[in-house]
Amino acid sequence: MARFIQGIWIALLLLPVKNAYAINETTATTNPVSASLLLTPARCVALHQGQICYQRVQISWSSSAVGNYCVYMEEQAQPLHCWQEQTQGTLVFEFASDSSRLLQLKNAQQNIVAEASMEVAWVYKANTRRKTHWRLF
Repeated sequence: MARFIQGIWIALLLLPVKNAYAINETTATTNPVSASLLLTPARCVALHQGQICYQRVQISWSSSAVGNYCVYMEEQAQPLHCWQEQTQGTLVFEFASDSSRLLQLKNAQQNIVAEASMEVAWVYKANTRRKTHWRLF
C-alpha cells in the first residue's frame, strides 16, 4: 500500500512538468495586432473529482501593440488585473476551481486578443456507486 501511495505522489509531482505551459495565440485578420497569453503551470491536480483545486498560477502576456489590456477569467465581469499603455505584463494569482477555466486577455475595446485554458485534473474519479454496509444487528 505504501508503494502505491508513493507512486501516486510521484505521478502528481510529474504531471505539472509534462504540461507546464499553455500558450494560445490569437491573431485577427482584420487586426494586425498579435498577442499571446501564457499560464505557468497550465494544470491543477485535485485528489478527487469534484474537489476544488488550488494552484498559484503565473500569467504572462505580450502584445505587438502598446495598449490597455486586462486579464479576465471567463464569465466574470471584473478583471483579474489591468495594465495601461503596456506591451507585456505578468501576474501571479491563486486559482481555485473544481473545473477547467478559460482566461482571456482583452484590449480596451473588450475584444479578446488572446486566451489560454487552465485545466483541472484529478487523481481519483468520483465514485458513482456508493458502498452500502448491511448490518443485521
